[in-house]
Amino acid sequence: MRSLRLPLLLIVIGVAAIVFIVYQIVPRGTVLVPDTGGTYVEGVAGTPQFINPLLCQNHDEDRDLCNLTFVGLTQFTDTGEVVPNLATTWSISDDGITYTFKMRHDARWEDGYPVTADDVLFTVHLLQDPSFPGRPDLGALWKTIKVIRVDTYTVQFRLSQPLAPFLDFTTIGLLPQHVLSGTNAASLDKIPFNLQPIGNGPWRVAEVNTTGNRVTSIALEPSPTFYGPKPNLSRLVFRYYPNVQAVFDGFRTGDVDGFGNLSLADEQRAAKRNDLTLYSATESRYTAVFFNLRRDSGAIALSDKVVRQALMLAIDRQKLVKDVLGGNAIVADTPFIPGTWAYDPDVKHYPYDPKRAIALLRNDGYELATVAPSNVSVWQKNGEPIAFTFLTQDDPTRQAVAEAIAAQWRQLGVQVSVQPVRNLVRDFLGPRQFQVALVDNLVDGDPDPYPIWHQSQIMVPGQNYTGWDNKEASAWLEQARTTNDRAKRYELYRQFQELFAEELPALPLYYPTYTYAISTRVKQVQIPPLIYPSDRLRTIGSWYVNTKRVAASDVNALP
Repeated sequence: MRSLRLPLLLIVIGVAAIVFIVYQIVPRGTVLVPDTGGTYVEGVAGTPQFINPLLCQNHDEDRDLCNLTFVGLTQFTDTGEVVPNLATTWSISDDGITYTFKMRHDARWEDGYPVTADDVLFTVHLLQDPSFPGRPDLGALWKTIKVIRVDTYTVQFRLSQPLAPFLDFTTIGLLPQHVLSGTNAASLDKIPFNLQPIGNGPWRVAEVNTTGNRVTSIALEPSPTFYGPKPNLSRLVFRYYPNVQAVFDGFRTGDVDGFGNLSLADEQRAAKRNDLTLYSATESRYTAVFFNLRRDSGAIALSDKVVRQALMLAIDRQKLVKDVLGGNAIVADTPFIPGTWAYDPDVKHYPYDPKRAIALLRNDGYELATVAPSNVSVWQKNGEPIAFTFLTQDDPTRQAVAEAIAAQWRQLGVQVSVQPVRNLVRDFLGPRQFQVALVDNLVDGDPDPYPIWHQSQIMVPGQNYTGWDNKEASAWLEQARTTNDRAKRYELYRQFQELFAEELPALPLYYPTYTYAISTRVKQVQIPPLIYPSDRLRTIGSWYVNTKRVAASDVNALP
């Protein structure tokens, strides 16, 4: 027995020594970290037409692709600020007329050609062409600007007059002059390039699948020539479906990892699944009730600001957001977006107060009287009832919002009928053929509200649909858009918001939120505040589905 103890003791000592040495040399633990590779599949209701930065403004499914495959001189931050992208710096002349941009030298198109000032000039000249087939207001702005090539990587813009929001327009993606040099503006919406682009962004189009004339999927891959950080994912696929229900079915069958723009019903279904994570972000838009203030609209009472104030006090907007929108919105008091530099948090608020609304109407000379043939009591003054038709876009959510507001107004003593329509802007707001309408308003980068509220935009084809004709407000808007002094602009917009809250040419209701559902297998997802729905993909470079195990001590050394 004694002869066995010594070898056994030596073995135990040897094993212990090895364990001790390994313990001292090898890290004490490992962790999972993001790895490159893997595919993310997004389900989209709709179908793309133009992966072309000059033509993608009208459809979200186009903008999704353009923002990933093309970049411009500048880009928006999460708060709507304009910062460099292809441009490294820019300067503005003292008179606010001339903008000079210096471009980075390492930017390349996906085929390897450098991105230069020639591409800027080529893009702008297409926008300026009278036959440009894109959004008319985009072409109209660029027609007033002279673009000059200073050298290969320097470009200059000369405006006809100062325009503070001009930098917003420099975020538009560029087109490659060396690829499209023979293309004229009139044919821009008909070229194969629109689905087979050569871009300069972080992703490139790798594959387009179609059935008949309909695009069914588009696959993107990281561009090997892009100057910025490379994404973790090796493939990004968009699958296109006829409607949101079909997208949801695609997730259930495993064909889709994520989808956005959920309705309240879709969100409720998605929330019941443990394999989906819901994300929400505030959109850079507000929903409001627009009044036609013209006395020939057929609703004379609406030209009285006291009536408009009473209508505002009679809407329980908190209840509207909670019960109709499922909490997917924030109550609004101004046509400026919270968190942006122009927003005034101290603007006048209108809490739900139907008793005060009644007092306002009575003090203004209105009386409740029965109206035939409905035999309901309606507020009237000099024989004119507060009665109107309330138009809304014909989708379920907006109809539900309009009906909820109408029900509250009827309780106040207002005669209102809700009418859903197919094309609200084109057929009713544009020609001014409306009395009251539920309107969504995009705040596109710079907060400048001149196009919607200035006197000069009252006549068709201007966008001052309400006909609000206020000289003081218009003067402030003119001054604000012709100075680059941020402090001066803020003060002018603060005064505008104060007057707007008093006059109420429209009733701000809420700022919508965007809900996005993504498979739990996709990690490190962050959804920033949205100017456009496509901004949900702004952080996609950091998303990942693959992982690898590394020593805990090496984590800090990872890129």
